Amino acid sequence: MKKIILIVTSLLLTSNINAKEINSSSTLNHYAKPGAAIEMRQTSEKVKVNEFSDVNITLTTNIPNGSLLVEVTLDKKLIPLKRLDKNLSFKINSRNEDFLIHLKVKAKEVGLYYIRLLTKLNSGHGEKLRSFAIPIYVGSVKEIAKQKTNVQMKAVGYQENISVSKAIETFSVTNEK
Repeated sequence: MKKIILIVTSLLLTSNINAKEINSSSTLNHYAKPGAAIEMRQTSEKVKVNEFSDVNITLTTNIPNGSLLVEVTLDKKLIPLKRLDKNLSFKINSRNEDFLIHLKVKAKEVGLYYIRLLTKLNSGHGEKLRSFAIPIYVGSVKEIAKQKTNVQMKAVGYQENISVSKAIETFSVTNEK
């Protein structure tokens, strides 16, 4: 009996060694300024330098028909596993509710990087825009916190007037394993 417990315990411990921490977020039920009626859920893996993060993005809309255009941009230091299709197009109808985007990205340096989505929804009653930023964590929280971040975001596409402001993101370590 003691041998069985030791074997099961060692299997449980070794299965958690390679487990990656998951970052997830959602815009569902969060107030958004007037814009396209698009919601986003995402999950991504927090990884070490030169490891690929598996990024899953789900876009949702309650519009019954129309089209959804998505412009995808990566921070310069993010490297996609395969060639990135930067302009995606989805046809909206009553049968499809979720639009899935799957990416694998890595970076050669510790840092907090972003995948940005600029979405354009055309429902037949005009076009509306909404933008999203998905954070990609490369390295430990302590390593990332040591870096000075002063990244300028650039909005591009669709010949719309978009307000762009500088921002410095700050965060603190609350609990590290």
